[in-house]
Amino acid sequence: MTTEESWSFMRTIDAGYILGPLFIVYLVMVIMKLKRQSRTYSIFQYITLISLGIYVFSVVALTTFPIEVNWGMYKNQTPWYSRINPIPILTIDIATFILNIIMLAPFGVYQWLLVKQEKISWELVAVRSLLFSLSIEVLQLLLYILTNSARSVDVNDLIANTLGGVLGYYGVKFVSKNTYFKEWIDQFKVSMKSLMTTN
Repeated sequence: MTTEESWSFMRTIDAGYILGPLFIVYLVMVIMKLKRQSRTYSIFQYITLISLGIYVFSVVALTTFPIEVNWGMYKNQTPWYSRINPIPILTIDIATFILNIIMLAPFGVYQWLLVKQEKISWELVAVRSLLFSLSIEVLQLLLYILTNSARSVDVNDLIANTLGGVLGYYGVKFVSKNTYFKEWIDQFKVSMKSLMTTN
């Protein structure tokens, strides 16, 4: 056995080492941006933006971490394309499918909170949920290719995540039909257009 064949590197990277510092950067950027705005933001709107960061980073942590780096003689020899399941519905694992719906439901709720009601539709929510889910699946595949981290890409995850985002959107839309709940929910709304505007 040659030295190259016997060489091995294995390491586990936990979410905190990468996502922790990134979350701090996100918080600083959000606070600095809001402080520069001419308008005053309420504590409820701060809660929306901070909890959005917590949610997104939590989803990334759940779906991509821990990252198992495995190079050398013990690396997984399975080709990357075999990690992709392109068959929808027939290959569904019910428990995983339901969990993926639940995981992306808040994503639909945040879209309601961050965009004015009259400017968003379920179709737009579906597209955004699909793209968010697709970015996660692509990241999982890249991690497998680069680090041999044992992740797979499943078309059923895309379906479940998209459905979850739409259900979350319709859930908060339904609740908002009640005047009392609408007034309460509206306190948490943040206009992304005004947030992105530099004053």
